Amino acid sequence: MSPGFPHSLFRSFAGIVGAEVDFDETRSGPAPGVDPFITGDADLGWICSTSFVELGTRGAEPTIELTGVAWVPDDPDAHGRPVYFGDLVTLPESGITSFEDLEGRTIGCNDEVSLSGNYSLTFALEDRDLPAHFVTRVMTGGHHNSLDQLLAGEIDVALVDSVVRTARARADERIRELTIIERLGPWPVQPLVARSTMSAEQIGNVRRLLLDATSTPEIQAELDAACLTTLVEVDEHHYATVRDAMDRLRASES
Repeated sequence: MSPGFPHSLFRSFAGIVGAEVDFDETRSGPAPGVDPFITGDADLGWICSTSFVELGTRGAEPTIELTGVAWVPDDPDAHGRPVYFGDLVTLPESGITSFEDLEGRTIGCNDEVSLSGNYSLTFALEDRDLPAHFVTRVMTGGHHNSLDQLLAGEIDVALVDSVVRTARARADERIRELTIIERLGPWPVQPLVARSTMSAEQIGNVRRLLLDATSTPEIQAELDAACLTTLVEVDEHHYATVRDAMDRLRASES
């Protein structure tokens, strides 16, 4: 998936559970109408929670289910919970200081299935009774791409994963100096999902291995580098806010 987390983080996770890892950096989850879990192309996947809602909670026979593992961001606003934000950021000299100032502005978004990088904006507009054309969206294909285009002056605002922004800001002064207009959320972090035809024993083993490895020096170093603190256990109720928001959006569009 394309949120911009370090590849080494997922390689370490894959090594723990004995899996081969493949990166799809074109989007945050499967494209609409595409399901790599039903075709057998994937057994496990770290995907956006919007994709989990679509593939794991819709229909009579969901093709994926939660493994029950989620990360906790190193973010005081997360309060030790597995939640994150869609950060609306702009250049200090832009003069944009509030959500209302976004009218007519160009916003760089991740991709169409991204929660933090797209849906969070859709939900925010809906909550404020503002039309979709209140802003102009540009799909950049990745959070880092959105930040790069913002720094280059190609867009007015970037909507990015708060964890990705925080991690990059540690090493990039230009990112640290960006103005945070608003933090959309909090929303539940990206879940690790499993092909629904995997046995409960297999899924439970994946969960146990990852949670047990959290305290190891190797995994702790990878988590630190990604601006994460630990892995915790979650259940489907944790993602109810995303499902409810998507249901409200569907109802308003029908």
